[in-house]
Amino acid sequence: MPSNALTRRALLRRTIQVGPALAGMALLAACGGSAATTVTTAATSSAPAATSSTAPSTAASTASAASTASSASSVAATSTAATNSTAPASSAVTTSAAAATSSAAPATTARVAAGGTKVTMLTHWDPATTLKDFQPYVTEYAQTHPGVTVEVSAVSFDQLLQKITVAQTSGSIYDIYHIYDLWLAQLIRNTSLAAAPADVATAIKDAYPAGAVDGSSSQGKVYGFPTEIDTYALNYNKRLFQEAGVADAPKTWADLEAAARKLTKTDATGAITQQGFGLITGWDAGVVHPWLSMLWSDGGEFLAPDFKQAAFNSTAGLDALGLYQRLINEKLTDPKLSASYSTNFINEKTAMIVMANWWQSTLQSKMKDNYADVATAPIPIGPAGQKSIAASYSWLFAVDRTSKQQPEAWQFLEWVNGPAAAGKSSRMGDWLLAQGILPSRTSDQQAHTDKLGTPFLKTYVDALQTARPFPIVLDGAEITTDMQKQIETVVKSGGDAKAALSNAETQVNALLKKDYG
Repeated sequence: MPSNALTRRALLRRTIQVGPALAGMALLAACGGSAATTVTTAATSSAPAATSSTAPSTAASTASAASTASSASSVAATSTAATNSTAPASSAVTTSAAAATSSAAPATTARVAAGGTKVTMLTHWDPATTLKDFQPYVTEYAQTHPGVTVEVSAVSFDQLLQKITVAQTSGSIYDIYHIYDLWLAQLIRNTSLAAAPADVATAIKDAYPAGAVDGSSSQGKVYGFPTEIDTYALNYNKRLFQEAGVADAPKTWADLEAAARKLTKTDATGAITQQGFGLITGWDAGVVHPWLSMLWSDGGEFLAPDFKQAAFNSTAGLDALGLYQRLINEKLTDPKLSASYSTNFINEKTAMIVMANWWQSTLQSKMKDNYADVATAPIPIGPAGQKSIAASYSWLFAVDRTSKQQPEAWQFLEWVNGPAAAGKSSRMGDWLLAQGILPSRTSDQQAHTDKLGTPFLKTYVDALQTARPFPIVLDGAEITTDMQKQIETVVKSGGDAKAALSNAETQVNALLKKDYG
């Protein structure tokens, strides 16, 4: 996976909170803003269009760099002189092809032909790599949709939420935003986003797994197209399994504990040199999402359906956290190894761990030939569970509620997220795979079975059929942090599981009461 994607995921570990008021965000931006610089590219009609079977080629455009800026840059492709002096400043890819023709012009053609329409989109992509790789699709769209200009702008992930809120406060909105699903509830509360039109919402529900749709929805309404999705699975070392005489990956918690006993090694002093099962600390999602996967796989619930109270302080919740406590007390898990969870799995000091699909490239690059020993399996099922259910988190394209280009924005999103041809992947699916990212659209997964059917990824793809997103709830970041702290009292400090759940319940209920009454 490209370094920029890994950087973003590292930033996800300290999840951006949406709590500050929009006016406060605007003041913060005013104190630390910076100017953008534009790089212009001429796109010609002979530029090759991106295909659905290959990663997009940046050869479709040639760049002439005018200047660069430390915080933002821009790449533009245009065949018209149309500009927009009020466009928000940031890095951008822009394309227009007014001279292109189409046998099936959109309904807005008359208005577009008279003055042209620009659809703006804000993302967190790296201008030098991922944003540049998206350029051929922008060019292709302009060539087939005359008079429509699509401008894709980018800021770093840690600035994205602030950029969205400041843009909306100042009135310099973008038509489309690429957002992290944890922000969705607050952006809806701030009346920032438009619900998808009925026909678009139906198409999304039909084309994506239920978990991906849920991650793009709130209170029964769909708000955008799912894009990237990350979920969790049990990762284990086949060589260590073979050496310990463990034949198969554990399917139940009882299997997991039995395997961990065989896989754990200690030295003469009793210190653990190889832990059977590893836990994660120091990263909020890495602490909460694996535990949530265990909770759901034991038939438990996290929050009440109306979000008015917590539901995790239950038998299933205690089962899940009690499993952690039992593994630690029996010295099958070493809490001291939890902060450096990745290093210890890579160095084969951890035999099993629950982890997200995005770290595949890290394992490949760090383990080299030993990566062949890595395998994945579904989340083990708890004593009261009926099926394996993994937690997931995702990204989506959403449209600004105040945008005057909503029809054109949804039309572009339907085009880029829909199959490029019958039986083919969408352009977005191709782009995601080119970045080493798991696409969420079912037909994209089917079109890329050669890449997604590998022993490592197939488990994650299969898990999407039952995966559930972290609830799209107000104060989701704060709830995650509260859960992390309480789970870590058990893992790091030897705290009591029942007390930890009770404390977390009190804290989470206070947030839910504030938000939902």
